[in-house]
Amino acid sequence: MKKRYQELDALRGLAALLVVFFHYTMEKEEASLGFDLGTTGVDLFFIISGFVILLSLEHVKSAREFIANRISRLYPTYWACVSFTFSCMLLYAWYIHDFSGISMVQYVANMTMFQYYFKIRNIDGPYWTMIIEMVFYMFMVALYYFKVLRKLDVICVVLISFTVSVVHLDFENIWVQRFFFKLPFVQFLPLFFAGTVFYRKITKGLKHIKFFGLILFCLVAQILLFEYSGRSNSFITVWEYAGMLTIYFTLFLIFIYNKLRFIVNSATLFMGKISYALYLIHQKISIEYIIPKLTHTYKVGFWSSSLIALSIVIIIATMITYLVEIPYSSKLRKKLYAVMKVH
Repeated sequence: MKKRYQELDALRGLAALLVVFFHYTMEKEEASLGFDLGTTGVDLFFIISGFVILLSLEHVKSAREFIANRISRLYPTYWACVSFTFSCMLLYAWYIHDFSGISMVQYVANMTMFQYYFKIRNIDGPYWTMIIEMVFYMFMVALYYFKVLRKLDVICVVLISFTVSVVHLDFENIWVQRFFFKLPFVQFLPLFFAGTVFYRKITKGLKHIKFFGLILFCLVAQILLFEYSGRSNSFITVWEYAGMLTIYFTLFLIFIYNKLRFIVNSATLFMGKISYALYLIHQKISIEYIIPKLTHTYKVGFWSSSLIALSIVIIIATMITYLVEIPYSSKLRKKLYAVMKVH
């Protein structure tokens, strides 16, 4: 039986809200109030993912079981969010009598979660992180399948060191560009790896020297990749990024020493529960439809409009979580177990 770490659920909710307010204030003067730092919410998600994936791999009996679990966990909610957002796009296109921006090919490609490799644009902004998560999962399940997960430290340190070296030596090189395109998760591997290190510290009791050495390596490596990874570098400085990563790593240090219980309450656990749906659903319908309509047509203030939009997307995310994610993830998992012969 897997242990449920409620602190991580609370941190998921925090990460989702950071990203939401970053998107709401993006390229607005309100971003200067510190909301631009919310762009790093995805980095917190990646650390959490590293922790949880290793936890999951240690509680499955086969690679097939892990794959079935991941598919059933991710896809029902993702499909619901993509379909809901696309439906909003259709309604808006009908309202303005302009369907030029509507593409069924784009919708179908986005439903696979692998539109990145098809070179088809994401329907909504947050989807760009999904392929990074998926490729990291494939990387980890491959290590598990070939029984080299015990060599995770060596493999990750070598791969991270190689990545940092090549981007600083010749980032414009066509082979380096192809390397990044084929394996998009490497630009955030230090964060995923840090999550696995935190997990092994809390469950296996890594020696202090090894633990702090690996964590410091991950922190420095990710900061060195700042200019070459993700989208944060378009909104914040490397020093701001380093500061936020230090805060996230510190939160995890407090967590593994069982001192983070103070963030666990009914509100943070609720936000953690709906965080996946909230993360996927909030951007387009808020900043392209709800907030502009309220501010331009009804002359509602920006912050009031943002809070109304947040309330609406929280309601939508809650409905998707309880009406789709919880019931259909379980049903899909059972069907996949039967098809994939998972025992």
